[in-house]
Amino acid sequence: MARTASQAQAQTRTKSPTKKQTQDEAQDWAPRVVPDLFRIPGQDRVVGILARLLSRPPRVLLLEGGTAEERQKLGLYWTALLNCSALPPSSSLHPSPYDSSLALPGGPRPCEQCPACSRIRDGVFLDLVYLDGREGRIGIDTVRELRGLLGQAPRDAKRRVVVLGEAQELTEEAGNALLKSMEDTETRNAYVLLAPQRERLLRTLVSRSWVATLSWDLDGVQEREGGSDPEWTEALARFLKTGRDWFGRTMVKGQVDRPLAFHVIHACRRGLIRACQGRTDSSLARAFLEQGSPAAWRAVDLRLDEAEQALRTQVSPPLVLDWLAVGLRGALRAPLR
Repeated sequence: MARTASQAQAQTRTKSPTKKQTQDEAQDWAPRVVPDLFRIPGQDRVVGILARLLSRPPRVLLLEGGTAEERQKLGLYWTALLNCSALPPSSSLHPSPYDSSLALPGGPRPCEQCPACSRIRDGVFLDLVYLDGREGRIGIDTVRELRGLLGQAPRDAKRRVVVLGEAQELTEEAGNALLKSMEDTETRNAYVLLAPQRERLLRTLVSRSWVATLSWDLDGVQEREGGSDPEWTEALARFLKTGRDWFGRTMVKGQVDRPLAFHVIHACRRGLIRACQGRTDSSLARAFLEQGSPAAWRAVDLRLDEAEQALRTQVSPPLVLDWLAVGLRGALRAPLR
């Protein structure tokens, strides 16, 4: 998990840090450099929403949908919008974020050249705390370590921004502690929650958030991920329908590795989204549509999330895929409630 700013701060209480030390500390807890940070193709609608939100910035912004990379980019883009020194104070931006033109692109954008924009782009912005759930569960100890920092004013920016990447990895205890920090600490702190769907987060966190939903470019995502593996996705679709011809594949030694297992999970997620959209252009989407129950799709989504977490905790990939296949078939065949 990414190191927090409070850890860097604790090491420097006894003496003033040099400029180089401060930059090195920022590198420890800030996210890695994101290429083309200010270019987010396919998300013009959400970029326009963020521009209009700048007139009355919400304390907690929840970005759901899209891909993890797109959510990360937009979280950092929002950080730049809040702190760009070329933009006027938010109080002088008159349009309300709630008016009828909310979804239109345009409006203020980060200048990309000022010190704040440059440091955010380079991953050395001192008033950014980025916790990445892709690197492990975000627990109560991490949130407790942040509390001392969050009670202070930003070091050198308009707002300190706390970004929780893949916030569904927050433990319940950590989520409740974070909620208390949101309510109790310095008003110049802003929070960004990134998650595939709001339903994966604590309801209390969602209720305090302004939610923006990213667009899904399923075909573009599949192309960027290198296409599909029809042999495995077709086999899984057949198993969901018939219960046959799956375990013989996964039992072959060396046949299933972590990249393949992640690929199958991602293909299932794309198929589920297609099913929710009523599309039948993939075998997995057709298998999910046969059930046609939102309750079943919810169970499928949770099963995919648990399988992905299991892979991250080094559970055997063949075991994960077998557990996933059986669970998906059970969810689709479960009686309607």
